[in-house]
Amino acid sequence: MSVRFWELTGRQVDGRDLSVMFLPVGVLERHGLHLPLGTDTLTAVYVAERVAERVGGVVLPPVWYGSCMAMRNHKGTFDVSQDALVRYVVEILREAHRNGARLVVVVSGHGGNTVALHYAARQAAMETDLAVIVVDWWKDAAVEERRKLFSKPGHAGEDETSAMLVIAEDLVDLDSADYVEVERLPIRVYHKGIEEEIYSKALTGDARLASREKGEKWLSAVVAEIAEDVLAVARRLGITV
Repeated sequence: MSVRFWELTGRQVDGRDLSVMFLPVGVLERHGLHLPLGTDTLTAVYVAERVAERVGGVVLPPVWYGSCMAMRNHKGTFDVSQDALVRYVVEILREAHRNGARLVVVVSGHGGNTVALHYAARQAAMETDLAVIVVDWWKDAAVEERRKLFSKPGHAGEDETSAMLVIAEDLVDLDSADYVEVERLPIRVYHKGIEEEIYSKALTGDARLASREKGEKWLSAVVAEIAEDVLAVARRLGITV
């Protein structure tokens, strides 16, 4: 039976355990010249589906729109306010709980959504007895594997391009892959001019170094680690999966 919630029939959903749900959240955002605008959503869906297959959960339809202030000057980027994102995700989490979810795993594919998603998760959890996990799949899991595999990672860089070669190779234009060296700042700073400079090509790192083989190794490690963590939380909650 499909793990995609939107593909289930009424009869199937009536007989399905909906205790564990996954919510992929991404964005429409420029990713250099070589990756599709939906990269962050496509990767989040892929990870969510692979983990759901392992733990027996279902995957809700993805949230395609997110907060993307840093890349909003690039054609193809849609930037939704964090307030709007928080409200929308909280509503989804409430409905997931009403439909029987006890644990929702929010799989984020975009760093600009992180703060909003954690806020939404906490709000929903305080209003109900729902447990919510928020995971930025590319940085919260398989950290050591990522470090070993990629020498020039970044936004639309070696790591993200390698993942997309696994997930949707037909949407990747490697002939347009580029390289941008970014000066690493010693501390986190928010400044419109600095962000515009860093993302002048909507790319950081070296996409030319990407390969499907690296992507397969990385994604395999990511899925395995997230699945293990989800199962640990499910056991803590007394959920049998």
